[in-house]
Amino acid sequence: MIEKMADAIGVTPKTLVIGIICFIIAFIIIYIKITIDEKKGVNSQEKADVRKLVDNLVPNGMQYMAAYAHSKEVYGSRTMRREVYHYYVLGFRGDEPDHMWVIPIGVESGKIVYTEAIRVGAENLTHVGGNAYCLLLNFPGKKNLYMITVDSSNTKLGKECQVNIQQPEEARAFQEFAPKFQERVNAALGVDKKGRPLK
Repeated sequence: MIEKMADAIGVTPKTLVIGIICFIIAFIIIYIKITIDEKKGVNSQEKADVRKLVDNLVPNGMQYMAAYAHSKEVYGSRTMRREVYHYYVLGFRGDEPDHMWVIPIGVESGKIVYTEAIRVGAENLTHVGGNAYCLLLNFPGKKNLYMITVDSSNTKLGKECQVNIQQPEEARAFQEFAPKFQERVNAALGVDKKGRPLK
């Protein structure tokens, strides 16, 4: 069987076996790294920093759920592709779905850096698209859009994710909050989730 597979892809059986072994070793190393990072993320410094940002930058921040969020935008054509990653800290309350706080952040030398907290709601959005897993916050101006995703497991994977944060409770709370927020804001604006006026 190995000989047939090697023949089909145009390599020697020995080269195929070495390739398979290298793949298995790489998989095991990555799996071990992710497992270790998941354990680190349960009570990580990054998770504490997220909580601290909401406590310090959001009025009455201790009353809000604090969560790490991210998004990825892909630009380009068939020949060239560019990925841009964005990171956020969110403050939200299930009992007040008319607004949430968004703090754009970055990671520099392993430390979370941030800009000012933005209160988002009907007063500064044109509409809220997306779903319970990914909200699309549309601000005035066609290109001004925040894509907000809250994952329960975040492990350091290079540019895509630069923090170790495990937040299953926060992810569940966001999935409950997001549809209510979307419905409340869009109703106040008189639009649907695509920004079209309600009839």
